[in-house]
Amino acid sequence: MQNQFALNRNLGRLTSVIAVAALLVGVLGFAMRPVGAQDTPNSSDRTITVSGSGQVYGTPDIAYITLGVDQKDEDASAAIDSANTTLAAIVSALTDAGVAEADVQTSSYNIYPEDVIDPASGQPTGSRVYHVNLAVNVTIRDINNVGAVITAGLGAGANSIQSLSFGIADTKSLESEARKAAVADALDRAQQLAAATGVTLGEPVIVSETFNSPVSPILNRAGGGFAMDMAAPQINAGQLSVGITVNITYAIAG
Repeated sequence: MQNQFALNRNLGRLTSVIAVAALLVGVLGFAMRPVGAQDTPNSSDRTITVSGSGQVYGTPDIAYITLGVDQKDEDASAAIDSANTTLAAIVSALTDAGVAEADVQTSSYNIYPEDVIDPASGQPTGSRVYHVNLAVNVTIRDINNVGAVITAGLGAGANSIQSLSFGIADTKSLESEARKAAVADALDRAQQLAAATGVTLGEPVIVSETFNSPVSPILNRAGGGFAMDMAAPQINAGQLSVGITVNITYAIAG
């Protein structure tokens, strides 16, 4: 009984010592923390996010056209041969006009039948013809040569101009100007918001951008054939815009 009593008394003392030690650690830990640290808001959560845009203009230096040919015959093989022969002549005329062979690419090849309709009765005659449509995409790297290239293609047998558009081969310098303008626009917006809300603008913490590639109008024209001695069309390339949009998140410094 004495041993049991002594053991219980020692355990009681040990428990008291542990409790006192835990209390001291808690007090010391609290004392070592900066005063009010638990009340300090997380500065990374205090931000201002804005979007800025920049747009600059440049002169196109490249053009894209699509020339097509439509041949028809009662014999499908004859229509195919005729279309292939015409296409070869078109490609030859384009290269003679200064277009590199690598810049001429077949874009479509389509064959379909068509029932012949009697114009008087409006009823099928029982005959059938076959259409063969071929088209090539042409890249013209000399913007001053667009009219001559179109004339060469039409003179060689192309009977449709399916599209004409313009572009800028290298937009890096224009992108750089647009990007600087977009960042300046975003900063101005952020500063206005900071002043309006009574805070101090800090450093940017998140930046992203979107590039708006230059796009020109696409012109379409189709026809049933053109005169061999037609004059070269007047082509005006105008200007294209290059735009950058940035999204910037700024920290609030105070």
